[in-house]
Amino acid sequence: MLEAVYATTPDPTEKTPIPPPDWEVLISQIADDIIAERSPKQILVVRAKLYDLLTHCIPPTMVIKTLCWKLVERVDEELKPEMVRWAAFYEHRIKLGSKVIFHLEAYVAKVMRVYEMFYAGMGLDLD
Repeated sequence: MLEAVYATTPDPTEKTPIPPPDWEVLISQIADDIIAERSPKQILVVRAKLYDLLTHCIPPTMVIKTLCWKLVERVDEELKPEMVRWAAFYEHRIKLGSKVIFHLEAYVAKVMRVYEMFYAGMGLDLD
C-alpha cells in the first residue's frame, strides 16, 4: 500500500489518502455487480472474480465478510440483517467444507434471491 501511495503522490503528507488494496476494490465491484443484475449469467461473472481473489491467496472468510459489509452499505435497512445472517451461515459452511468456491457462490446466489424477493414485494421468509 505504501508503494501505491508513493506512486500517486511522490511527496505524501499526513493528509494523503491511502488507496484501498486491489482485493478490496474487486470485492466492491462484486457487490456492485450483485446489486446491478441478479441472473445466472451474473453469478458466473461474479464466480470468476471470486476465483481471482482465491488464486491471489485472499482467505475465503475475509472475502465473505468484506463482501457482506460492502453489500450492507448498498442495501435497504430491512435487508441488512439478512445479508449478515447469510454471510454467517455460509462462513460456517466454508469452515466445514472443502470447496470454498461453492460456498462463496452459494452466498452470492442467496443474496441475489433475498434482494430480488425483497424488491418484488414477496417478503423475507426465506428459510
